[in-house]
Amino acid sequence: MRRLPLILAAGALTAGTLLAPAAQAATTTTAAVSVQQASQPRWFTIWDGGGNTRGIDTGAIKSQAKVLQIVTQCWNGGDGTAATATLLKWGPSGIGPGGGWMKMKRDRGYCLGGKMYTRIHDARAGEKWRATVTLSPKSHTVRVWVQNYG
Repeated sequence: MRRLPLILAAGALTAGTLLAPAAQAATTTTAAVSVQQASQPRWFTIWDGGGNTRGIDTGAIKSQAKVLQIVTQCWNGGDGTAATATLLKWGPSGIGPGGGWMKMKRDRGYCLGGKMYTRIHDARAGEKWRATVTLSPKSHTVRVWVQNYG
């Protein structure tokens, strides 16, 4: 009977099976990658909507992470329609009786079918935000997503 090298025998006893070292490494690497992907930050949608309209208002939504963005996609049919995306934050009572909406970011672009991004980096989790998208001068098909990154 042939003797196995001491290193291989010790590794087999520790692992509980006689897998080849490459197979053991592949199993460990796959598990480590899936855990790492699960913990990495990503974009997630907290509100979406759309249709043939002249304006969309999300109403009050709560941010769940520090980065907040509106993704707007619209088509104009060649008539020069533009979209204005605005992020508003609920402010303290110093704004008015009981508080009010403060304009934090506004972007404007033509509806050419591509996506437009309006992003802020100082939203706090749990804060009340509101997103509005207005099309001017005519109503057209628009899709809107409000997303957090975290």
